[in-house]
Amino acid sequence: MASIAIMVGGAVLNAAAFIGVNYLARALGGGDKASLDEKVRHDKALEAYQAAYAKYTRDRTKPLDWIATNSKIKEEANQNSTNTDYAFKLYNQAHPDERVIPPQRAQVLRFLSTKRAAEKW
Repeated sequence: MASIAIMVGGAVLNAAAFIGVNYLARALGGGDKASLDEKVRHDKALEAYQAAYAKYTRDRTKPLDWIATNSKIKEEANQNSTNTDYAFKLYNQAHPDERVIPPQRAQVLRFLSTKRAAEKW
C-alpha cells in the first residue's frame, strides 16, 4: 500500500513540476505573443523560401528545355535530310534520263542555320 502511495505521490509531483516548467517557460519567453510572433516570422520565411525555390526551378528548367528543343530540331533536320536523299535516289531510279543531283548536306545545313538566324531577328 505504501508503494502505491509513493507512486501516486511521484506522479502528482511530476505533473506539478511539468506544469510549473511550462508556466515558467511561457512567462520567461514572453507568453503567447512571443510564440505568435515566431509563428508569423516562420510563415513569412517559409513563403519567401518557396517563392525563391519556384524561381530557381523555373530558371533551371529554361536552359534544359532549350537544349532539348534544339536537340529535337537537329534530329528532325537530320532525318529530313536523310529522307530527302532517299527521295532523290528514288526519283533518279524512276527517271534515269532526268537525273537530279542533290545538294551537299553542308550547304543545306548552312542555308538552314542562316535562315533560322534571320527568322530570330
